[in-house]
Amino acid sequence: MKKILLFVLFLLLIPTTVLADTGPKPSITVKLKNIKGSNYKIDLLSDFSNKKDKIKNGYIDEPIYEYHEGNWYATTLRDHLLHGSIEGNKNHEHRFTYFGVPSEFKVIIQMSDGTIKVSDKIKKTSFDYKVTIDVNTMNAVGVKNNSVLKFIGLLVLTIIVELLIAMLFKIKNYKVIVITNLITNTLLQLAIVRFLPIMGSMIVLVLCELVVFIIEYLVYLKYLKIENNKKLLYTLLANLSTALLTFII
Repeated sequence: MKKILLFVLFLLLIPTTVLADTGPKPSITVKLKNIKGSNYKIDLLSDFSNKKDKIKNGYIDEPIYEYHEGNWYATTLRDHLLHGSIEGNKNHEHRFTYFGVPSEFKVIIQMSDGTIKVSDKIKKTSFDYKVTIDVNTMNAVGVKNNSVLKFIGLLVLTIIVELLIAMLFKIKNYKVIVITNLITNTLLQLAIVRFLPIMGSMIVLVLCELVVFIIEYLVYLKYLKIENNKKLLYTLLANLSTALLTFII
């Protein structure tokens, strides 16, 4: 029991911004076609009217930072809820992810001479959205998605982690844990896909995860055959552990 409590304390000391099974994060991957070299910068242009600037050092004087179309601004440069590879690379592929991924966006590129190129508006239609942009025309020339496979893979990994922790607690109700996670994780991911790209708020994520935590605890309170105090501890530990997956995967 002492080892379990120490493990929980270790997890609580790790700085995270999540409460429960965060699972996969939405993403947009942009592949550039007909561009040479890596001396360019790229970002997603999106509606920033309801957000607050979070300036990143080194970009504030760049044309890509200053450029805007009404309330549409380069988002990764301002929003701490969107992470992405802004600097050019030889593969000409850039992934933008975390919980500030916009549902509608434009691709903005700052060329080596400082000129700006912007695509037409693109609507994100899947959890993991991949689009190829022809830099000559700034048109989208291809879309590829693998959301279902990624979701299944992370769901399986989440269940495995929670089962391993169940063994630590000497819990043998594996069927209850598997069925509960299948339901709660599916509901959580549907909520993330539906609401986060639209509302772009960490509050939505936290509330959804809190609901998942409560549901799982109530289920485990009724069906797990261990002491009640261990049921709460197991639910907390299992959710904190799987939450860390969001920073690893």
